[in-house]
Amino acid sequence: MEVVIEQGALKGLQKKTLLSNKPYVSFLGIPYAQPPVNDLRFKAPVKHPGWSGVLNAVSERDKCTQYVFMTNHIVGSEDCLYLNISVPQQNELNGKLAVMIFIHGGAFNYGSGSMNEYSPDYFIDENVIVVTINYRLNALGFLNLDIDECPGNVGLKDQLFAIKWVKANIAAFGGDVNNITIFGESAGSASVHYHTISPQSRGLFQKAIMQSGSAFNPWAFTENHKASAYKLAKNLGCLSNDPKEILKYLKNVSAIDLVKETEFKDETDFMDYKFVPSIESDVISNPFLPAHPKTLATSTFPVPVIIGVNNMEGIVALTEDRISLFSDDHHITDEISKLFRNRYSTETISKIKDFYFNKSNISSETMKLENICNLHSDVFFFNGVYETFDCFLKQNGSPVYEYEFKFDGELNGAKNMIFATRPILRHAIKGACHADDVNYFFRDLSGVDPKPNSPELEMCKMMCKMWTNFAKTSNPNSPDLSFKWINATACDLKYLSIDGDRTCMIQGMMNNKRFRFWKELSESIV
Repeated sequence: MEVVIEQGALKGLQKKTLLSNKPYVSFLGIPYAQPPVNDLRFKAPVKHPGWSGVLNAVSERDKCTQYVFMTNHIVGSEDCLYLNISVPQQNELNGKLAVMIFIHGGAFNYGSGSMNEYSPDYFIDENVIVVTINYRLNALGFLNLDIDECPGNVGLKDQLFAIKWVKANIAAFGGDVNNITIFGESAGSASVHYHTISPQSRGLFQKAIMQSGSAFNPWAFTENHKASAYKLAKNLGCLSNDPKEILKYLKNVSAIDLVKETEFKDETDFMDYKFVPSIESDVISNPFLPAHPKTLATSTFPVPVIIGVNNMEGIVALTEDRISLFSDDHHITDEISKLFRNRYSTETISKIKDFYFNKSNISSETMKLENICNLHSDVFFFNGVYETFDCFLKQNGSPVYEYEFKFDGELNGAKNMIFATRPILRHAIKGACHADDVNYFFRDLSGVDPKPNSPELEMCKMMCKMWTNFAKTSNPNSPDLSFKWINATACDLKYLSIDGDRTCMIQGMMNNKRFRFWKELSESIV
């Protein structure tokens, strides 16, 4: 299959889906912007000039430069602004197809849109076009010196550039330019939230899906961007306090050294990333984030939204080292204080400790671990997502569907990895960890495929059916689902509890007791 766009002609790779053998074509490694190298480092993306002849788009390009903590290596390249497009070869509708652009997670520091991790087989079976993208990460994507030459948020601007590229070109691939859904998980979900509140993204997509992340989560936004930038420069040998001198110096540091030094966070600072989205200075031209996310969120432009969390996101905190930090009363107090970067008073920390770790509420070691999990779930995921959900409801313009993913199966990859050497805990703590939903949407080519006739396979089909129904029609329901997902309103809170054949609607606010605790606590602090 050959496609011609403004940049030139492309030839893709023929594939077939895992479940139904449906033929599709993947166009891999399409450049959507110029390589952000040399003088373009730290700058907003620039249009790619195109190519002559036919681009053989049959292999992926490098992921963006990043640290891999499992192997302690730096991988990737600065030349990384590429996207992948997968198109059903037999369009059963013989019309324009709905387009779904996926933004990967990884705390704005890790990850890529690689088809090895995000193979779109299950989506293609539902007859949609899927796009995955790379965007700059860590300091290369989020260094902010408050000057036009280094404005900050260029990783988000890469995403914006990619979305604009898709809108301009997807018709040539059979896509509907007026039916684009952006969706993401974790930092990808927070990115989706940013696009719903940034004036720069308005009108570029019609629907949004947010899985386990919000711009309001503490790891997704920083107000200390300048201090982090100056510390990075100093650690790399630049002693100047002039932002233009710092920029000149950092442009001559190798990408490997730059990213290696980005990892200067304290090992005990859980999810404390230094280079993430930040407010852009008044002097910046066309800022993506001209004000605090909570200010921008008061004028979110209305699009239909799916938003939700996994019920045990905080399992990511249950590493053996981290559990040991919660071993006694004194350590618990210290660790809770660190979660809030020591900003809360002793009295407030004491209230939090009593709510989660009051001995009368803990009757077993498993329950204590669940409470460690719940604390981290609430602080790093739930509170921000709930606040975002509330903001969307107040816009009143479009339907908002809320969910909680609880399914605990063999494809729960993050949970399986965290408890790989502790199988007893794996089965004792029920539910879905942060990122456990991903393998039910995308096939991980280096992982395990769902077994025939298994609950995991049914979950893959169900999740992709709902997500693609929503992408096509703004409504996740269809006659072949055994339940009806009803959207929430400000006067009628409800959510879908997703748990295999136990999937059902639940009235009220998710985790209501914990939600009320944090609401009352935040009001008392204010």
